[in-house]
Amino acid sequence: MENVIDEYELKTNTIHIGMDFNIDPMSAIITEIIDDKIYCFDEIIIYSSNTDEMAQEIKARYPNKNIFIYPDPASKQRKTSAGGFTDLSILKNVGFNVRVRNNHPLIRDRINAVNTKLKNTNGKRTLFIAKNLKNMLKSIERQIYKENTVIPDKDNNYDHMNDALGYLVEFVFPLKRDFTPSKPKRWS
Repeated sequence: MENVIDEYELKTNTIHIGMDFNIDPMSAIITEIIDDKIYCFDEIIIYSSNTDEMAQEIKARYPNKNIFIYPDPASKQRKTSAGGFTDLSILKNVGFNVRVRNNHPLIRDRINAVNTKLKNTNGKRTLFIAKNLKNMLKSIERQIYKENTVIPDKDNNYDHMNDALGYLVEFVFPLKRDFTPSKPKRWS
């Protein structure tokens, strides 16, 4: 895959994290965004976990970084397992800058946004993944869709990292719809 890079060294103090909430597993992709390019350089997958543990792990790995998190929009829902707090409030209380849509973007929009960063129609690649990110690479290479649909098959567990990456990419680089309505015709 031409989007795989040997390694990546941070160039700024700001990191961007896409996050998918699940108990098995909690998934996060850690990136740096420079201009229109996304560099994926770390991943966190924690089984039998929760948002507090994920936040602690991120803080431990990146203690002095300016951190933006792009979570699943479901993070706004109250969870009784979180003492009535939302996943979103937990992330904000830790000090992260949280960017989240009010509603879930269409699945196809997330997929198309990621695919466009992998390689757009002009052949330009603007999403790069360090070769040590085995889970992210496996997810991109092995994700399949339900037969005769554009709906990702969630039975194979390759969707979590793709979802995490998709929330980030779709928020920061949403697809622009080039739609200009035609002028109405006047009938004489």
